[in-house]
Amino acid sequence: MTARPSVVIVGAGALGLATAWHLTRRGATDVTVLERGQVAGASSGLSVGIIETQYLDALAIEIRVASMRAFDELEDSGAITITRNGYLRLAHREADLEAFHRSVEKQRSFGVTDCRVVDREGLRELVPEMAVDDLLGGLFGPHDGYIDGHRYCAALASAVIDAGGRVLQETEVLGVDAGGGGRRVVRSTRGEFDCDIVVNAAGGWAGRVGDRLGAPIEILPQRHQALIARLPQPLPYLMPSVMDYVPASGGFGVYFRDEGPGRMVAGLHTEEVLHDIVDPDEVGRDTAAEYMELVAERLVNRLPGLDDIRLGDVWAGVYPMRPDGKPVVGPHRDAPWVVSVAGAGGSGLQSSPALGLIAAEWILDGEPTTIPGASILRPT
Repeated sequence: MTARPSVVIVGAGALGLATAWHLTRRGATDVTVLERGQVAGASSGLSVGIIETQYLDALAIEIRVASMRAFDELEDSGAITITRNGYLRLAHREADLEAFHRSVEKQRSFGVTDCRVVDREGLRELVPEMAVDDLLGGLFGPHDGYIDGHRYCAALASAVIDAGGRVLQETEVLGVDAGGGGRRVVRSTRGEFDCDIVVNAAGGWAGRVGDRLGAPIEILPQRHQALIARLPQPLPYLMPSVMDYVPASGGFGVYFRDEGPGRMVAGLHTEEVLHDIVDPDEVGRDTAAEYMELVAERLVNRLPGLDDIRLGDVWAGVYPMRPDGKPVVGPHRDAPWVVSVAGAGGSGLQSSPALGLIAAEWILDGEPTTIPGASILRPT
């Protein structure tokens, strides 16, 4: 391995481009991103774009805090725009509130000073139209918000190119062969690319790409949908993103967020393997009446103060899940020249800056240095 290895990254979504971004920021100049379609053409471009730090697991919080710092930096540079509407996670049980208080303590240890636990009255103040009698409180981060996934990925791609890297679209990876001097030769529909390291950041296709690279990882692609909810008139305030789901709760819950005057994005979210596994090539973006009924039922129950919400514009994408619900980041045990950064489920966009950083540090430093505990995410 050289001090500045040659790297080929498979996938120009948020995770692949974030990895390339960090590599080039560290001085790596021979970085090539290969994308079989278009930049952000799959899950990253279909994401609802919520970015936040209101998690419960310590490592998940640290990853999102590091990611938020990167989003803040990109916003300060003018590369992206963040709508700071805040993020509110709802509590149904005392155990939820206890976990929320621990989250606040952990976030503050990482420098997030404005997050807080709110009681039922605090929920009413944040979202006056929301039913709260069945809730005990919530975890609120006013600094959180949402971004446009396409613009974010385009900003990363531009930064990579400006730093001397390459982003090649319409280029599918076919396989990899051994090259001279311990290097590898990546075969693609656009020819061959010599490199030291191959990064598997192929999202819902990462399982297939891992097989082609001789570094298999288990990815469980699941079809998830979202929709636009139109209000009869704009709200007089900026509604926070609301998540009525607690990680590891064993089910799924409704979420909704602002989408400009008189509009919301809404859907059903889980971070557990509860849906059927799908072929990522056959997900489609068709309207699903059954899905709209499920979302409508939960929205009516949670937002009784908003009459005559009209639902439509349903789209579908892939959550690239892992069996344990956690992402996989690091070199493969049997093929250490393959570094995976995949399996982030429905949180890939919001955690991509930190997961890309972890992947880049595996390549350049031999281990995660900014978030040492992330070594547990290495494929086994």
